[in-house]
Amino acid sequence: MVIIFSRKLEEKEREFLLRELKQQGVQPHLVEGEKTILVAKASFPVMESFSDLPIERVVTVDTPFPLTHRSFCPTGTLIQIGEVKIAPDVITVIAGPCAVESETQILQAAEIVKRAGAHLLRGGAFKPRTSPYSFQGLGEKGLELLAKAGEQFDLPIVTEATSPENASLVAAYADVIQIGARNMQNFELLKKVGQLKQPVILKRGMSATIEDWLLAAEYILSFGNFQVILCERGIRTIERFTRNTLDLTSIPVVKDLSHLPVLVDPSHGTGLREKVVPMSRAAIACGADGVMVEVHPQPDQALSDGPQSLYPDQFKKLMSDLEVVGILVGKELKREKPLELFTPDGEQKEFKPPKIAFLGKEGSFSSQVVRRSFGQEVEQVPSLTFREIFEKVSMGEVTYGVVPIENTITGSIHNNYDLLLEFSSIYLVGERFIRVSQHLGIFPETKKEEIQVVFAHPQGFAQCSRFLESLQGVRIMDVGNTEEAARRAWEFGQGGACISSEEAITRYGLSMAEEEIEDNPRNFTRFIIISTRFEPVTDHDKVSCVYSVENRPGALFETLQLFAENQINLLKLESRPFPGKPWEYMFYLDWEGNLVEPEFKTVLAELSKRTVFLRVLGSYRNRWRQPTT
Repeated sequence: MVIIFSRKLEEKEREFLLRELKQQGVQPHLVEGEKTILVAKASFPVMESFSDLPIERVVTVDTPFPLTHRSFCPTGTLIQIGEVKIAPDVITVIAGPCAVESETQILQAAEIVKRAGAHLLRGGAFKPRTSPYSFQGLGEKGLELLAKAGEQFDLPIVTEATSPENASLVAAYADVIQIGARNMQNFELLKKVGQLKQPVILKRGMSATIEDWLLAAEYILSFGNFQVILCERGIRTIERFTRNTLDLTSIPVVKDLSHLPVLVDPSHGTGLREKVVPMSRAAIACGADGVMVEVHPQPDQALSDGPQSLYPDQFKKLMSDLEVVGILVGKELKREKPLELFTPDGEQKEFKPPKIAFLGKEGSFSSQVVRRSFGQEVEQVPSLTFREIFEKVSMGEVTYGVVPIENTITGSIHNNYDLLLEFSSIYLVGERFIRVSQHLGIFPETKKEEIQVVFAHPQGFAQCSRFLESLQGVRIMDVGNTEEAARRAWEFGQGGACISSEEAITRYGLSMAEEEIEDNPRNFTRFIIISTRFEPVTDHDKVSCVYSVENRPGALFETLQLFAENQINLLKLESRPFPGKPWEYMFYLDWEGNLVEPEFKTVLAELSKRTVFLRVLGSYRNRWRQPTT
């Protein structure tokens, strides 16, 4: 029996529940997440004892995997990875090489699969191999390269964890953790990824029955992680003409038994690249929610699984075939296309790209965020200052503005918080996180010891403070943005250098002297998207607001207590001086929720009573999952 409560139980409720069950001779297993879930092998003799508890529903099913069973979630589980949705009505494609071999190789592979329309990038950094002499992967260096490729081509990444010890490291880089066939019953690893609460792809073991597979998934769910994706990758049989036998029968069987989404890996399932495309078509036709295939820029030179890796042209054909099969079975293969506008009667209108204001010129980090957020089909509007961006948005000269708001090394960009308060007609409608890699560019034929001046944005200097200590007798010159830093270094000539992006350094023909010189390689910047057009929807999962409270003991506590009492998670709290009011402060708050559902509207109404000033800055989707350390 499984009892699903409508919320997470309070400590007193939990103690009462466990005490009553003990008296009834029942040994329960509690799963703690947004809700409390109780699992027990036997039915409860007296349910009336729990009538005061917030029970949402009770599921009675005679199965060893009750949380994984279809009856637990009859409509099926939807898994959201950034903007990628794994669900019954869409086809999700994960593609990339078996192993990360080099920076060039993984960047080429990422570009190939991105252009063809893949949704996630796969690649192994830790490779459990049958032979100890086979390529074992690049370890953390491979994770770094994979993350770089994912950032550059806007692809969430999937990679394998091979032990409980490296699972946390993998989670710090990856959007999805993969559990390989050889580790399907590594129970300590299953427990670990259950605790990490990060999406997991669980591959079927080479000799595992369907029940074994679902029980392995049950381990992960029983530790509170319901973001599990099953993956059929072939099983060992007496057949020798293929690497494994791809058991497509398991797809409709598992779909009946479980609510979890199911992918198919025809690369490992067949071991032959010419069989991957037809078996991918068959997988979607029999009900799979997507495929995971291996694609390599040069399969004949691959260090791992070359014979089963697709050539780029084969992958393009696969994507076209899946689009056709998807139409037949009612699944959509979503591929990035230029924005389209339609008249009310459905006729297509001429597309007019939106205007996006950003700091600097093409080549700055802000311009990269514009491209990744809105695509290539937009009109980019360079700006000299952050205030200029806000002014252009406020005056309607542009549709959106993109500005940085905080960095993982240097903290918040306080000026932009103040501008959010100053421009009352502007709302925060989106956010974007990118990894920031700072590089040292120098004028051609200048040696490092000959550098006379280094140009950089103040944030660039702050993020590379340790590196700057190694430069002796060099002038430091602040500039407005990363693109300007590269341009000024070029204009300075011999002896000029900059701390800038790879794109800007290349754009101005500078030499790349040193790469990734920031103090911490896990250097991320959060950008916000601002607009005067704002429409709250239930799909939003993050709200930003700013408020002030009375100057008395407990005033701030009372506002924060409101969120605690309503089980709303706070994501950030930042205090800033109240402009024009010495020693008075504003509090900027980010919290999980939206502005539409009644429980959040009620909290907001109560918050307004406990504050002397309150302004909602906006709500939006948290598009990108930041790695945890």
